[in-house]
Amino acid sequence: MNSALLPRAVRGFAVYDLCVTLPFATPWTADAMLGVMRWAHEGLALGGESTPAFTPTHLFFVALFGVLAVIWALVRVLQPTALHGAIDTVGRGLVSAWMVLALAQGASQVLGVFLVMEVAGMVVQGALLLGARRVAAPA
Repeated sequence: MNSALLPRAVRGFAVYDLCVTLPFATPWTADAMLGVMRWAHEGLALGGESTPAFTPTHLFFVALFGVLAVIWALVRVLQPTALHGAIDTVGRGLVSAWMVLALAQGASQVLGVFLVMEVAGMVVQGALLLGARRVAAPA
């Protein structure tokens, strides 16, 4: 296994996360992104409940978590270590579980796009981490 592959995967998924979460990092851009999600839900006639209009309190929490996600993505872009990849893999598993729960409870199927990428990141990073662990373990 190429030892450079794990840091590249960690950095690559971090760049994806940065692109996806940056629009949620301010109340104004988060409101616009939620509008885009609402537009996609309605325009594609997807199942589940469309994203509602958020109050300022909702937007505060969306932006708060958007900022945290952006900071976490920047950490992984700058330091794509195995430890950061492992932490991110566990986080992706948890976020994926909450997305599945939300979809099961009737959330917009727009979440499905995010779910696919969360699971992809979890599987790719997890496989690379397991492979690196096997290589590092003495025979």
